[in-house]
Amino acid sequence: MALLLSMVDVLLSMLFAGLVLRQWMERRKPHQLLWAMALLIWTIAVSAEVMTTIAGVWTPFTYRLYYAFGALMVAAWLGAGSVFLVASRRVAWSFLILIVLLSLTGSSLIFTYPIDASLLTHTDTLGFVETNVFPFIPVRIFIVISNILGTVAFVGSALYSLWSLRHSAFGRSRSLGVGLIAVGGLVAASTHSIGVLGGPGLFRLSELVAIVFIFGGYLISNLSLDRQVVFTPQTS
Repeated sequence: MALLLSMVDVLLSMLFAGLVLRQWMERRKPHQLLWAMALLIWTIAVSAEVMTTIAGVWTPFTYRLYYAFGALMVAAWLGAGSVFLVASRRVAWSFLILIVLLSLTGSSLIFTYPIDASLLTHTDTLGFVETNVFPFIPVRIFIVISNILGTVAFVGSALYSLWSLRHSAFGRSRSLGVGLIAVGGLVAASTHSIGVLGGPGLFRLSELVAIVFIFGGYLISNLSLDRQVVFTPQTS
């Protein structure tokens, strides 16, 4: 079950990343590039889960890889992309710089802090480590801060988009898409934060649920946008 969940997650995140990256190459929008990067980060994190499931045990390398790319960066980089949609360029670039600094500092601590390999054997039914391997300070606090900032930016931008779409002729379908994106981002970020703080978390299941919601919402939103372009009268 764990391998199946992770494999489906990897395939979806790779497909999603490829789609967003192609759109960035066509339109060159900053938020598309940052979302594509976030989805590639997501793919790396879940690939660490796949490697672990195949090997039958977490190693310090695969655990660090998952923790840095999955727990630390995913929500933050999704949020950074979203800020470019709703905020001024100055605010958006300032937020991105903050996320870059948090990612670099947090990942450097994750990859250098000593790990007791015996702790990696304490796993739940889906194969995720139940014990807190890293201390809250100075390591896990970066995951909490990154997830809070990313969630506020990602979900907040989605809510702002919902408000701005309330009078749109295609607002209902786009609102559904944006709503699904917000729910997916909230699931991804909250699960990691709860787990980092020592609470329960079905990580593999929640990650799959999150990517399904975000991917589905993205497809619905883009379909609605394409329809809006087609049905909007063009002026010369």
